[in-house]
Amino acid sequence: MKFLLLVVSIFIAGGLQAQQFLIKHDIQTKKTGYYKVNNADTVKVKNIDLKKSGRILLQVNNYNPFYWGAKVTAYKNPVEEEVGYADAFNPISVLAGGLSNIAGSLPMLDLPKSRGGLSRGDVDDATFNYLNTATKYAAAYDEVLTLSQKLEELRIAKLQLTELKYDNNKTETAIKAEALKTVKNVLNTENPDLTTVLQMGKNFSSRFTNSLDQAASLAGNLKDQEKLVNPNVVYEERTLKEIGDITSSSFQRLSRIKLLNETKPDQLIDEVAAVAKLYKEINSAHFQFSYLVSNEEDISDLKLEVYPKLDSLNKDTVIQYFNLTKKHNVKIRNSVGVAFTFFNANNTSYYIGNDSVIRRSDKDLFTPLLSTFIHFYAGKVKGVKLGGAFGFGIPLQGEKKDVNFLLGLTAAIGKNEPVLLTFGAAGAKVNKLTNGNKLGDITTETDPANLVSAGYGIGGFMSVTFNLSNLGVGSKK
Repeated sequence: MKFLLLVVSIFIAGGLQAQQFLIKHDIQTKKTGYYKVNNADTVKVKNIDLKKSGRILLQVNNYNPFYWGAKVTAYKNPVEEEVGYADAFNPISVLAGGLSNIAGSLPMLDLPKSRGGLSRGDVDDATFNYLNTATKYAAAYDEVLTLSQKLEELRIAKLQLTELKYDNNKTETAIKAEALKTVKNVLNTENPDLTTVLQMGKNFSSRFTNSLDQAASLAGNLKDQEKLVNPNVVYEERTLKEIGDITSSSFQRLSRIKLLNETKPDQLIDEVAAVAKLYKEINSAHFQFSYLVSNEEDISDLKLEVYPKLDSLNKDTVIQYFNLTKKHNVKIRNSVGVAFTFFNANNTSYYIGNDSVIRRSDKDLFTPLLSTFIHFYAGKVKGVKLGGAFGFGIPLQGEKKDVNFLLGLTAAIGKNEPVLLTFGAAGAKVNKLTNGNKLGDITTETDPANLVSAGYGIGGFMSVTFNLSNLGVGSKK
C-alpha cells in the first residue's frame, strides 16, 4: 500500500490527580511516540504506566471519514497476538479520460468572422445577408463549444473531488487544498455558497440553451438564403457553397447536443451543484475519529481497527495496539530447533607421538544438536522480546550422544514470536586429560584412550528454534 498519514492521540484524564498521556502514531512509518501531558506541556516518555483510573480518549487524526470505519477494543490483560498492517487500497480510481467527452465531438469551426470588414458595397445584398448570418452562426457555435467544454470540466471536477473524498493516502491538509484548487479552477470562486452556485448554474444553463436555439435558427436562415446567392462567390478563401456545407455539417452535431439538452435542460445546474456539494462535504468534514473508554484502572491495551467502509468484504484492515502499562505478564513458550555447541575439550583429540610425547589435534569447531527449550520473557506487545531460556539437546553427529544441557538468554522475534534466538552456556560430558597427564608431557602409555576420562564441562552454544504452536496463528480480530 503509497499507502495515507495516520496520527493517533490518546488523552487520559480523570479527577484532579488523574494522569494524562498522549500517543502519536504514524501509520505509514509505523513509528509511535509516547508523551506525558502536564497542562499544556508534553514530555516524551518511553512507556505509559497507568497508576490511577482515568478517562481515555482515543483520537485518530488524518482519518478519512468517507473511506474508513473504525472500532476500538480495550483489553484488561496483555494482548498475546499482534497483528500487522495490510496495505489499504483506494477503490475509487477513475480516469477522467475514460468519460464521454461532449466537447471533443465539436471541432473548431472555420467560418467567416470578419464582421466589421464587410460592407454592402463589396457584395450584393443577398450575399451580404448570407455572410452576416454565417458569422452570427459561428459566434453561436463558439458559445455552444465553450459551454460544452465547461460541462465537461464540471464532470471531470466532480470525479476528481469524488476521488479526493475517498482518498486514504493523503493527509487532511492535502485533500482540502486540492479540493479548493479544483473548485477555483472550474468555478472561479473560493466560496461556492448555495446562492452563488445556483446563480452560476442558471447562467451557464441559460447561455447554453439560448446559444443552441440561436444556432438552430441561424442554420435554418442560412439554408433559406443559399437559394438567393451565387454559390461560387469566394469570401475569405472559401466559396459560399463551402461555407454552407460547413454550417450544415456542424449543425448536425449541434442537433444531437440540442436534443440531449432538451431531455435534461438542467444538466449544467446539476453539475455545478454536484461540484459545490462535494467540495462542501470535503471542506467541512472532521478528519478525526474519537473514542471514549470507560473509567478502568486495569486496562492494559487498546486495539484500534480501521477498515474500509465501501466494501464489506474488503480485508484491508489496519490494526494497531497501544500499550497502557509497563507491567506485563511473563510469557512462557516452548520451542524446537537446532543448536550449535562449542566445547574446547570435545573439539580436541589427543594422541601419543613417536617420541612418546602427548600431543593434540583439532576436531570439528562445533557440534550440531537437535534441541528443545522453554523460554520466558515479558509479554509486551511490540518489538523484540528479551528473556531467558533453558533446555537440552542431543548431538546429531559425533562419537558422543550424551545429553547437552543449555541455559542462556533468548530473543523472541516476529508477530506471535514464531522465531527465537538463544545463546548462553552449555554443559555436557567432555574428554579431559587425567592421571596427571598434560599436553607436551612424555608418557609411558601406548593407548591414547588411557590418557583421558569423561567428565562434565562448560562450553557455549547458540540456537535458532521455532515456536511451533504460534507459527500458524492468524490475525487476532
